[in-house]
Amino acid sequence: MQKRSIRMLTEGALSIALSLLLWYLRIGAMPQGGSISLQMLPLFVFALRWGAIPGILVGLTYGVIHSLQDMYVVHWLQYLLDYPIAFGLIGLSGVVKNIKISKIITYIIAIVFLLGTIGFVINISSELPQAQKTLEDLKVKLQTATGEDKTKIEEDIKDLEFKLKWYPVSRIVLIIAGILGTVLLIYGGYIRKTQEPIELGVFIGGLGRLFAHFLSGVIFFSQYAPPGTPAWIYSLIYNLFVVVPSTFVCLPFVLIIVQRLKENE
Repeated sequence: MQKRSIRMLTEGALSIALSLLLWYLRIGAMPQGGSISLQMLPLFVFALRWGAIPGILVGLTYGVIHSLQDMYVVHWLQYLLDYPIAFGLIGLSGVVKNIKISKIITYIIAIVFLLGTIGFVINISSELPQAQKTLEDLKVKLQTATGEDKTKIEEDIKDLEFKLKWYPVSRIVLIIAGILGTVLLIYGGYIRKTQEPIELGVFIGGLGRLFAHFLSGVIFFSQYAPPGTPAWIYSLIYNLFVVVPSTFVCLPFVLIIVQRLKENE
């Protein structure tokens, strides 16, 4: 037991150190923080090997140390959400440890995820015709409006114009994210050689990080949303750009590493 604990602590320390190094091999940087990198890779591997609780603790520790590399703080709660909590939730990937699930279940989950994304996109699309009609009506009213009424109508028109420009972009991003997430699950299920659903673990850990960043964006960065765009949509799209590609590029490496380590145990 003591030997196992020492091994776990050693792997945890190495995972944190490797994540700190891999962060430097990143692609670009978003204006309010975040970048695409392999920094989550060691955290995924550790959590999948040792379970959710150790994975969460290592992720929390990494989040605190990583904040010294790339700190962007406007509030103490935002700090907690974007650093220790976000990276701690990657440890949720460890919930699949010792669980045996058929690849078919993974494929079904992938299809459900894709259908959910399509439904979300359809919901956004359904708002566009009404927004366009409202915009046309307001432009007609603007011709005869005066004083405060005119100012209010002009503001509403501006908001709707931004909305009509932003929502189509949102649909494209959501479709891409849905396709990538579906491919991630199907590909992971296809190439894994173990009964443990490693790809589901990676998917869950990635969603955990996305959720924390999403909350942070809604609460603390809503002012950056284009006029007429709900804060939650802006935050979701912004963080999808960061977390989905980062999770996607980690998956093949996670599958190879975890399966090799299991073979050598």
